[in-house]
Amino acid sequence: MAEPLNTTEISCSYVVGEDGLARWSEVHADAWVGLLETTKRLTRDLDAELEAAHGIGLSGLELLGRLASAPERRLQLSVLAGEANLSLSRVSRVVDSFERRGLVERRQCPRDARSVEAQLTGAGLTLAREAQATHFASVQRCFFAELDPREIATLAAVFARFAPRAASACDADRSATG
Repeated sequence: MAEPLNTTEISCSYVVGEDGLARWSEVHADAWVGLLETTKRLTRDLDAELEAAHGIGLSGLELLGRLASAPERRLQLSVLAGEANLSLSRVSRVVDSFERRGLVERRQCPRDARSVEAQLTGAGLTLAREAQATHFASVQRCFFAELDPREIATLAAVFARFAPRAASACDADRSATG
C-alpha cells in the first residue's frame, strides 16, 4: 500500500535555517534537483551519442531539423537562431561547420540583402534523417523505456503548463525529417 501523501511537506517547498541558508524540502529537492540532474545526464549522453554517430550535437540536430521543415528548406540565420533559442553567433558557428561538410549553403536573402540564409542541401537532409533516427531511438531507450504510460502522460501534462505549445512547434520538424 502506498504511503499517504504528506501535504505539509508538499505545500512548504523550502525552509530557511538558522544559518540563513534556504533548503528544499525533501520532496521538492527530489523533484527540482532530480529534474536538473536528469536533464544534464540525458543531454550529455544524447549529445555524445549524436556526436559519435554523426558528428553533430543536439543543437546541430535541431538546426538541421528546423531547416528541413522550413519552406524550401532554408531560413535566415537570425530566424533560425530565434526559433532554436540559440545566439546568432552560435548558429553561425554551427552553420560554418555544416557548410564545410556540404550540409548547408549560405545564400543572400532575396527579401533582405543584409540578411543571410542557410539552405539545406540534399546531404544535409540525409544527415538530418539519419541523426533524427539515432536520436529518437536513444530517447526511447534512455528516457521513455524507463517510464510507464501513466508517468509519460503525467510528465506531458506537467511540462505542457511550462511550455504550452512546445510539442506543436516541433510537429513540422517531425513530419519533414521523420
